[in-house]
This record gives sequence, structure tokens and C-alpha cells, in this order.
Amino acid sequence: MQLHTSFIFLYTLFQPINLQLLINVKNQGGDVMQENITANVSEDTVILDFLRLDGVYVSQLVDFTNEVEAMKVVIPAEEELGQSGFQTLCFLTHAAQADFIAPDAMAKLRQKNPGTVRVAEEDKGWRQTTATAWAGRAVRLLSPAAARHCAPARDHIYLRTADLSRWAPRPGMSQLSYSAEVTPFPANALSADTSDGKPGVGPCVAENDTSKECICHIEVCVNWYPCGLKYCKGKPQGGMSYRCGIKTCHRCYRYHYYVLRRDVCLTYT
Repeated sequence: MQLHTSFIFLYTLFQPINLQLLINVKNQGGDVMQENITANVSEDTVILDFLRLDGVYVSQLVDFTNEVEAMKVVIPAEEELGQSGFQTLCFLTHAAQADFIAPDAMAKLRQKNPGTVRVAEEDKGWRQTTATAWAGRAVRLLSPAAARHCAPARDHIYLRTADLSRWAPRPGMSQLSYSAEVTPFPANALSADTSDGKPGVGPCVAENDTSKECICHIEVCVNWYPCGLKYCKGKPQGGMSYRCGIKTCHRCYRYHYYVLRRDVCLTYT
């Protein structure tokens, strides 16, 4: 039987090994990009990374044990805008409903035709996240894997404080341990209510003064990823269904976050 998207599952009596796949993917504009997917069974994590055509590097980690998703984005400077170097950002979100397949199942995938250019079956649309705090040392408590993943971002690691109550405390910790380690954004960056006379913070795209605070945003699209397992029914006399392939998806993310100065927002246009 030819299995869906030219992948097959190998079921053996041995423990699954870690996996690394290099996938040729067609984006929505018709361009072909390469994605690298790594499943780490011992850490219970999956990392998907790729280099966009505009030079932005994207690396998405899902920590299944701790229910943390960490999206790392490395943005190169635009010299014509007077920028230099590059900027690394990392966004943490709760991932209890992450639609990646788990690392143990991912590690059993084998690619039959490595040169094939792949297109996702299903478009998951947009997922919008508005960060409300700098993560600080909380990332180390939430997920050691995410802490290593986001380390290059340093003080540019963001999360939603509302997610803190959704993460189960690790052994020996209380829920308050997380909150004590984050730094909330200023109140005027979190509310549109200006009745107290303090001006709200507007989007960077509408701010002309490079020294003014504003709300920056960045958009990331993951064009192809394994988002679920497929099952086939056994023969009438065989009984139970069995895994026979994977479902693939496309999803875009839009992250909003506060910056002290507009010139810190490299993606305000």
C-alpha cells in the first residue's frame, strides 16, 4: 500500500530513535523552501526550523512534557534603514493543544522520496498572540528545553501572563513561582483605556518618532508540518484500525509585543 505523502511508519519492537528530516516545501507564493524537523524522544520535543527568503530565520520548538511552544525568530538588520546586526526574539505560548504529532510518533517517520516538493493538505489559518510580559527567568522554570532554545533572545523573550495559570507547576514549585519571575509590560501598553489621562501605546507602524514606545508585530508562517496521524481500518477479519500515514498542515502566527522604542521594532513596516 502506498502511504500518504510518501511517508511510512516503521513499527518494531525497538525503542524509537531521534529523527531529523529535511523537507522541500512550497509556500503560498509558490516558492520552494527547505524545512528541517528534529524529534527528540528523550526530551519529548520537536523542533522545526527554516530560513525564509527574506533572510529571517525561524525555529519553532514544542515541549510536549511541559506544554510549552517557543517560536524563535532571528531578524537580520536592513542596512538601508540604518540598522546593524540582527535581532533575536522568542515567544512562549501554552501548547496543550499543539497539533504537532508527538516526538515518539515523529521519530518513526521515514521519507521515501526526499526530493519531492510538498504542499500542506490543510490550512489552519492565523493564530494571533498578544504578549503581556517579558518572560525573564520564568522560561527556565517552565521548560529547560525552551530556555536553551530561547537563550540567544536574552531579554527579548515574551509571553502572555494569562498562560501562566495554564502551566502546571513543576515538582517542588508553586504557581506563584512563575509570576514572580516575569516582568509585566507597562499598564498603558496593556489597556486601551485612557481615562486616567495617560496615553495608550499605539502600533509601531503608525509611529514616526523612533524614540517612542509602541506595539510591534511580527508574522510567521509555517508552510508544512505533520499535524496529526491518519488511521486505516483493518480487514474485516483483522479488526482494529492501524496508523497508516500523517496529516499535514499550514499555519500562520501573528505576534504583538511592546517595545520601549520604535527603532527596536525591526518589523514595524
